[in-house]
Amino acid sequence: MLVPLGVLAGGAILAGFPFENIFIGQGSEGFFRNSLKLAAAPPESVQVAPLIAAVPTLMMAIGFAVAWLFYIRRPDLPAALAKSQEPLYQFLLNKWYFDEIYDWVFVRPGLWLGRLLWKGGDGWLIDGFGPDGISARVLDVTRNVVRLETGYLYHYAFAMLIGVAAFVTWFMFHGAMP
Repeated sequence: MLVPLGVLAGGAILAGFPFENIFIGQGSEGFFRNSLKLAAAPPESVQVAPLIAAVPTLMMAIGFAVAWLFYIRRPDLPAALAKSQEPLYQFLLNKWYFDEIYDWVFVRPGLWLGRLLWKGGDGWLIDGFGPDGISARVLDVTRNVVRLETGYLYHYAFAMLIGVAAFVTWFMFHGAMP
């Protein structure tokens, strides 16, 4: 992997320097303004102690030594440490149980809320009283109305007679239409 990355980095550097004016253009200072800054030397009052400056290099050297010891010199040492420090090994192996905590805090409540909104909100409320519910009630009414349509003339005459009786009753109690 280092070889392709090295080739790409070399190509970027070799193409960048000669064609700087083509890529960036004249007057780039006005375009970039203060977005690109070169690191200036810190003031003398903010000098870093030499020991603090050496800490990253020291930590890198310690990490290199531990990796060399565990994987080159004594490859059996990690397994022995895992057996002797089982709780710590399990804690680190399970990535501090971050996935389990994330599942408990975010995923399960999200699933619960989603299921509630799906079953209760969408299924019961919207589908029950919305378009699906209305169409279901229309189908129920039409099934019952179909039973009334028998095709017999005396059934239709009886329905007209009930309608005339209801119309006459309305006018008896409420008077004639204006």
